[in-house]
Amino acid sequence: MKRITFFIALFIAGLINLQAQTDVSSGPNYKSLESKLEKSNKTLEDPKKSAAPKTWIERAKLFQEVAEVNTQNLRAGMSATEIKLLFKDPKEVKTLQNGKEQWVYERMVLDIENAVLKDWKETQVIHPKPLDEAFACYNKAIELDTEVKLTKKIAEGLKSLKDLYQKKALNCYSIQDFACSSESFKMEVNISEMKQVNIIDTVIIYYTGLTSNENKNYEDAIKYFQKAADLKYKEPGLYNNLYKAYLAKGDSAKAFNSLKQGFAAYPENVGILIEIINYYLITNNSQAALEYLEKAKKNDPTNKSFYFADGTLYDKIGNMDKAVESYKKAIELDPIYFDAYFNLAVVYFNNAVKLTEVANSELDNKKYLDKKVIADEEFKKVIPFMEKAYEIAKSSPEGATNMKSALETLKTLYYRLKMNDQLERVNKLLQEIK
Repeated sequence: MKRITFFIALFIAGLINLQAQTDVSSGPNYKSLESKLEKSNKTLEDPKKSAAPKTWIERAKLFQEVAEVNTQNLRAGMSATEIKLLFKDPKEVKTLQNGKEQWVYERMVLDIENAVLKDWKETQVIHPKPLDEAFACYNKAIELDTEVKLTKKIAEGLKSLKDLYQKKALNCYSIQDFACSSESFKMEVNISEMKQVNIIDTVIIYYTGLTSNENKNYEDAIKYFQKAADLKYKEPGLYNNLYKAYLAKGDSAKAFNSLKQGFAAYPENVGILIEIINYYLITNNSQAALEYLEKAKKNDPTNKSFYFADGTLYDKIGNMDKAVESYKKAIELDPIYFDAYFNLAVVYFNNAVKLTEVANSELDNKKYLDKKVIADEEFKKVIPFMEKAYEIAKSSPEGATNMKSALETLKTLYYRLKMNDQLERVNKLLQEIK
């Protein structure tokens, strides 16, 4: 899974001890709940009772009870022994290919891994959307409570409903039902913002953005990420996620603005800097990329990738000395950095080609020979770096392509410099690769 997994995992861990534990020794009483629901439905037929806010509060609580009838005692991480104590032995145990087990009960299926509950799914329910019905009931109670006498009870009910939506969101995420997860988080945010509750929970707002992103609902992802940013939620990754959501929508201008917003809030965050640098690389703005690379190197001076990127950009704008300096610094930080050795060799090679072109344009034979010597000396500088690149590639389990690239360059060099013994060696090595 993506980075969200880490956040959600921590979040679930923090909630485990908050989940309700009730006595279920006698098992869920489905018939009793069905009977209560039927009775509640008939109550609404009475105009006097249906106009009483208390009726709707009780009905909301009933739907909350219905929502948890199967799963109120479940929590991710509970042991198989505890499950059996609560629910007895399953009707069937299915062994899956990945080594997990599915415990099949009358109304739910539990996924067990290493004797621990990972997640679950209800297979038979009393009502398909009990939490949504509960929410509608609380809204009806608010509408009917014109004297505002039941505000406290309604607020308490909404807060408990908010927790149930959160639990649902986390469980849906664990089974990778991102649509369900994001919709449940949205409902939690909506309830939190009601004046009866009035809680600003930036963590949940951020998770709503994350799960919307997972669900490829980029419009909502942007909405909730920006909302979290406006509320000063302290998470640098928020801006990277906002950037990617805008890119997914095809809005590169707003995508880059979100990076700048993140950089203003977290100027020392390497992740945001890297995204800014990548943006400038993609848009061929080498000078701007170099400026941000300088900032990145100050924040993380041992990151070889920054110096390698420096070398690439300096080579691109024709500053050979700075390119060589950057590639050598990358090699200093990582003595077996194939790409740095290879690119450094290429810088010298390309410069030697330019010197050769200068020599070939010379009409005076003596001057031509003098300049050819200079070009050949430059070609010789390539050899130690390309040989080292080959040695590094040879030690890599997946280095065949890199080995061939290095050897082809060495073949050209040894042929040009008339180093016949080395040329023969390289030709043999190329044959072995083929």
